[in-house]
Amino acid sequence: MDHYGVETRRLSPVAVMGALLLLGAVLLAGLALMRAREVASLRSDVSSLEASVATLKRSNAALTERVGTTERGLAEKRAGIAPLAKRVLRSVFTIETAGGLGSGFVAWRENGSTYLVTAQHVVDDADGPHVRVSRKGGSWLGEVVGSDQRHDLAVIRISGRPAGAEPLWQDPRVRAVRAGDQLLLVGSPFGLEGTVTTGVVSRVTRKEIQTDAAANPGNSGGPALDERGRVDGVLVSGGGQNINFAVPVQLVCRELRDC
Repeated sequence: MDHYGVETRRLSPVAVMGALLLLGAVLLAGLALMRAREVASLRSDVSSLEASVATLKRSNAALTERVGTTERGLAEKRAGIAPLAKRVLRSVFTIETAGGLGSGFVAWRENGSTYLVTAQHVVDDADGPHVRVSRKGGSWLGEVVGSDQRHDLAVIRISGRPAGAEPLWQDPRVRAVRAGDQLLLVGSPFGLEGTVTTGVVSRVTRKEIQTDAAANPGNSGGPALDERGRVDGVLVSGGGQNINFAVPVQLVCRELRDC
């Protein structure tokens, strides 16, 4: 007993050691729990950072593409129409018949054949369904496989793929043409193959595109293109006072192409 008369007991060393071990285990468990929470928090932070980095990468890629497109556009403007004309000329052909000549352009490819669009009046004097299609470096026998008298349009098929003659209208979707847009005409006026003239869209209706770009006999059937090389129309008439007309190319879809 102690001096107050209360009976006390001394803890054995084993009991003390057990208590200490239990206390240590509790502390270690607490530390492990805290560590697990810290790790989970850090992992969450890392995931958020990774998501932010991924978003920044996508934004950077989009910005890089926009900058690249702008730089290419500025480079093309500085270079003028020469690079565009060089590319397009490889896809424009002279169409020859017994009665005269005109122009045509590679519009699309399908099942190993190349299809050219031209004006119907260019092939009116053809000897049967066949015409001669030529370009610097070669000539081919073409077959008239479709015509639309109402809109003065025709389609010629040639076998194979002339080297370098990429389709100018493979995708039939077209843009809205507006008065004031720049326009490029390519064709063979008076047989002068590879002639390029420029102007603007003067007027637009549902059935025709008027332009002041110079055109003469032999240009008929050639493409009217925008500043990016997209086909807006097919030249069908003109030759005087800088008033020339092209048929909107989407009209080809009505009679001559399954768009």
